[in-house]
Amino acid sequence: DLLKFSELLDSHFTNRWLSVKKKKKKKLEAKDHNSSGDGVVKKLGSSLDTIHEDMETFAGTSEDSNTAEWAHQHLPLPSYWLLSPISTIDDSTSTDMPNSLAGLSLAHPSESMEVVKAGLFLLLGIEAISSKLLEEDVAVVRSIPLTWKLHSLSVALLRGMGILEDERSREVFEALQGLYCQNLDEIWFGGNRATICKVQTSPGPDKCRFGCLRFQTEIHESYPTFVETLVEQFAAISYGDLIYARQIAVYLHRQVEPSVRLATWSALFNARVLELLPRLGDCLSKAEGYLEPVEEDDRILEAYVKAWVSGSLDKAAARGSMTYIIALHHLSSFMFKNHGGERLLLRNKLAKSLLRDYSRKQLHERMMLDLIQYNYSPAVEMCERNTTQLQMDHLEQRFELLKEACEGNSQLLSVVAKLRSSLKAV
Repeated sequence: DLLKFSELLDSHFTNRWLSVKKKKKKKLEAKDHNSSGDGVVKKLGSSLDTIHEDMETFAGTSEDSNTAEWAHQHLPLPSYWLLSPISTIDDSTSTDMPNSLAGLSLAHPSESMEVVKAGLFLLLGIEAISSKLLEEDVAVVRSIPLTWKLHSLSVALLRGMGILEDERSREVFEALQGLYCQNLDEIWFGGNRATICKVQTSPGPDKCRFGCLRFQTEIHESYPTFVETLVEQFAAISYGDLIYARQIAVYLHRQVEPSVRLATWSALFNARVLELLPRLGDCLSKAEGYLEPVEEDDRILEAYVKAWVSGSLDKAAARGSMTYIIALHHLSSFMFKNHGGERLLLRNKLAKSLLRDYSRKQLHERMMLDLIQYNYSPAVEMCERNTTQLQMDHLEQRFELLKEACEGNSQLLSVVAKLRSSLKAV
């Protein structure tokens, strides 16, 4: 097996990075199925021709094996060159993204899958070796951004369930997934955490620009489309596979750009699979990374409410899925902790939507009581929802905020009164 992996990887890296770059030609195919003889021209292949290999130039970088010229080498080597075997998919499954994301298109899908398996094995070995090195030691895998590492795992899943159905490659994939989620926690809970919190909770259009997982910025501007494709495949063929679900869950992390998080949530909502994501405790990243800082993007908050009132979160609530906890946390925190000021109109709009929904769906009473009683304690990473843990004066304050959000609407005020009575009866 090791010799086979070696041959596959040697062939891949030689063809991908050392061979003469050839310009692909667009193929056009005419279809003539009409009796009138009219033809329809169809473009074949969906990937872009250009391989983007431009890298940022950093002052003070020394010339090494990545920048020294070899024969026919594509220079400069991008930081993610080592991940290319994992990202190998053929044109029939690639999305509208550069070929640098799709890797090398192989003639036989089975050969492509074997290259991916070999690439995963190689990467895990290199990661294991680099973990034993000192901080000052040079390791090429350390120069690869975490964004690209997580992306490569997602691309590998686009080939289908073959990676996860093979027992050995599944174990390797899970090990890499756990390692990269651990790296994400180290960034979030490390020295940059206070800075990230401060920046992301400050006003202004660029408040999230320091999130460490900038898929759309670092990889491709159409990354939300890639995520939608990944979620659609997850819904169609995974049957809720835990490892696959964990990979989708990464895109809901608070360190991911808002546009990608919104695309992920919307795709899960449209596919009606919000409940298939695991509990927060079953994710490989710590719960706080999904919950803090409190969500401030209007579109995402409205998407949470849309899923709530449509009933799409009902099964997620019953199963304790992370999607329900995420929506519950951010809606409760936004409505009851970040009230007032410029966000008052949005708070009132969201509150009225939830109250109207409860007035029509009595089955949502438990969810509404969860929303009112919700209190998250980062110290113990758990949700505290009973009245012995949340002071009654805080509950009364929340009911008053709901009454204010009703803006004098008598029907909604009666709904708030009913909720208050239901809470006392619990």
